[in-house]
Amino acid sequence: MNNIGILSKLVAGLFLCGLHGQASFAKPPHPFSARELSLPTTGISQQHHLAQTADGQLIVSWVEADGETSTAKFTILEKQGWSLPLTVVKVDGKLADPPVVLGLSDGSLAAAWMPYIKDAPDRYAADIYLARSIDGGLTWSTPLKPYADAARIYDAQMSLAALPDTRIALVWTDMRNAGHGPEHKQDNRFQLMATVVDKNWRASPEIILDNDVCSCCRSFTDAQGEQLVTVYRDHAAGEIRDISAVRWQAAGNPRIAGVHADGWVIGGCPSNGQSVDMATHGTVVAWFTAADGKGRVKTAFSNDGGAHFELPIELDANASGYANALMLDDGSALVSWRGRNGPEDELRVAKVTKSGLVSRQTTVYRGGFPKWPSKYLGMVRVGKEAYVAWTDPVHKKVRLMALTVE
Repeated sequence: MNNIGILSKLVAGLFLCGLHGQASFAKPPHPFSARELSLPTTGISQQHHLAQTADGQLIVSWVEADGETSTAKFTILEKQGWSLPLTVVKVDGKLADPPVVLGLSDGSLAAAWMPYIKDAPDRYAADIYLARSIDGGLTWSTPLKPYADAARIYDAQMSLAALPDTRIALVWTDMRNAGHGPEHKQDNRFQLMATVVDKNWRASPEIILDNDVCSCCRSFTDAQGEQLVTVYRDHAAGEIRDISAVRWQAAGNPRIAGVHADGWVIGGCPSNGQSVDMATHGTVVAWFTAADGKGRVKTAFSNDGGAHFELPIELDANASGYANALMLDDGSALVSWRGRNGPEDELRVAKVTKSGLVSRQTTVYRGGFPKWPSKYLGMVRVGKEAYVAWTDPVHKKVRLMALTVE
C-alpha cells in the first residue's frame, strides 16, 4: 500500500467524507507554524470573544468572575504588545453570553453584553445592551437596549457584525412566542430577530429573519459591504434541526437558504451551532451534526454570498463540534473545531480547499473543555495570522494561539 493509502487509514477517524467521499491528502498535511500568546488577564477568565478594529488589530474580550460579579474586559494587540486591559461593564452574577467588543468603520468601538434579567419568571430571560466608545474604550456611552419592549431575549444567543457608515447589526433568538402564559401564543416557536443600529445610535425596527428556529444553538453573523449573512440551526416539522443561512440587509428582505440537508432529527436543541465567514472571493460555513448518531464536523463553500452552497466537505466523523470557519485569500478555508481523542477533546485546525484537499492540520490543544458558558471556541484572522481562543478549565483562564496561515 502506498503512503497515501496508509495515511488515509490512519486519519479515517478524523477526516472523512469530502465533497464526494473522504477528504483528500496529496501528502501528510503540514502543521501550522503556531505560538501561544499570554493574555493580560487576572484571576479567573472565561467567556472569550475575538474580533478586530477597523484598521485590523486583534481585539480579545473576556469575563473575569469572582463568584458574585462578572467584569467584561478587553485588550487590543498593538505593535508593541497588548494594550492595557479596560473594563466595559461589571454586573452582578453571570453574563449569559460572552461580551463582544468590535471595531466600527470610523475607528470607534462597539460593545455588547447580555446580563440576565433579575427576578424574571423565565430563568433564560436576558437583556442585550450596546455601548459605543470614541476614546478607545476609556469611556462608554449610555447603554442601549436596541429592541422593543415585547422582545424576550433567549440567553446566550446573540451575534453581531459591523457595517459601513459606523453601523452595527445585532441578531438574537427571541422567545416572545414560546411562552406558556395566557399572554403568549403557546406555539413554542423561537424566532430569529435582528436590528441595525445606525451611526447616531438609533435602532431600526425589528426584523424577523426566521419564524421558527432551534432555540439553544447560537447564531453567527458576518457582513460583506451591505450584505449580511446569518447562519443558524433551523427547526422544521418532525424536529429536523439542520443548518440554514439567511441573507439580509439593513432594510430587511431576508432570504433563507438551506446549507445542507443533514436530516438531524432530535427532540431538543444540541447547543452546538455553526459559523460563517464572508470575503469578496467567497463565503464558507462550518457546522456540527449528529444526524446518524456520530458527531461530524462539516464545511461548505458558497460562490454567491450564501445564496447557494456547494456539497459539504466532512472534516471529522468523531467530533464534539463547536466549529469555526475563515475564508483565506487563496480561496481555501481555515476550520477549527473540537474533535475527540479517547476521553479528552482536541482543538483541531485544518486548512481545506474547495475540492476537499487538506494541506495543513494542527492539534492546538488536548485536554478538557469547560461547559457553558465557556465551551465555545473563538477564531479570527488578522493579516497573515489566525488567532484561536479557548478556555482552559484546569488553569481557569482564556488561552490564545496564533497560527501563520498565509
